[in-house]
Amino acid sequence: MAKTLAEKIDFLMTLTNTRNSELGRSLHFDTSYISRIRSGKRGLPKGQPFVEPAGLFFARGIREEYQKAAAAQELSPQGYWPEDENEAAEIIRLWLAGEKAKEDPVAKLLAAMQTDSRSMPESSMKYKSSEGNPVSATYYYGNAGRRDCVVNFLTSLCETGTPQTLLLRSDEDITWMMEDPVFIQTWASLMLQLIANGSRICIIHSIGRDMNEMWEAVQGWMPLYMTGAIEPWYYPNLRDGILQRTLFVAPGQAAIVSLSVKGQSDSGMNVYVTDPRAVEALKDEYDAYLALCRPLMEISRLDKDSDFNKLRKDFKKLPGELLSFKRDEEEILLKQGEACLILKTNEPCCAFLLKEPRMVAALEYYMQNLQ
Repeated sequence: MAKTLAEKIDFLMTLTNTRNSELGRSLHFDTSYISRIRSGKRGLPKGQPFVEPAGLFFARGIREEYQKAAAAQELSPQGYWPEDENEAAEIIRLWLAGEKAKEDPVAKLLAAMQTDSRSMPESSMKYKSSEGNPVSATYYYGNAGRRDCVVNFLTSLCETGTPQTLLLRSDEDITWMMEDPVFIQTWASLMLQLIANGSRICIIHSIGRDMNEMWEAVQGWMPLYMTGAIEPWYYPNLRDGILQRTLFVAPGQAAIVSLSVKGQSDSGMNVYVTDPRAVEALKDEYDAYLALCRPLMEISRLDKDSDFNKLRKDFKKLPGELLSFKRDEEEILLKQGEACLILKTNEPCCAFLLKEPRMVAALEYYMQNLQ
């Protein structure tokens, strides 16, 4: 049942421990007049403000938590009492005037969350943080910094003198690698040292690059593929390429990680991590991504001329128009839109069969430009 004006005034005065004389003095009313309103013998005065100043007076008097809880339960449709004095005064004004306050859905949600938190045991109210530990890391910046970072990473692995496993993936711009010929030679030398030491390399190639970059990547890795120590993979689904990531991991040793936005040139941060727990976490990330990938190509070692001839013959039987190109000790056979066979006739002799459509398209583009 709705309260009368007298009951509302009495509720607020009792809640705030206000005497008739105090309210009368504040609102410029006679004490007896306040007494008659409170007893129900008089209604709201006409021609003199009462509800607005009364709302502000009582809002200032509701300060303790028990007062706010009682006021929220009686007056507020949202179920909570605002901290802002003017908001509280407006709620009181509407209540005294018999008007319905507009329900605020956000305030209602906050009130529900506050109620839920009160019902939880105090022991569960404190967030329990997991133990953190300082991570050993070194930061390198820009393209030159990344080259230094990679050289230090590979050098440290070579210095162990034991076989390592390298997990590599990057879809960032390869300018950092290609713009310095001395670095390319250093990188190739260190990689060959690791392979000669019995190390294995797993690499996830990015097939979202432009045609020239994709072919340069294949050409750059081809000599290392011929050793048989590398497993090439690719992620089959298209990505927008806005956020680009590099992750190099040597489990149990170290890792390099970086993140950049497409078009961000020579300004990224590269982190060289040696903390064992951090390296293990990055390895787990790599493994999870690798599980979504597929083999990029089939690699075959060829010991006889007859093996070459059989591969050529079998490949030419595939459907589609044949494109072919031969230079020095490299021969490329391509069936448009189907597959590409790359033959290396120098020792060690190898064949690379690619069927991934975007890689085949990249090589087709390269061959057509040559012709």
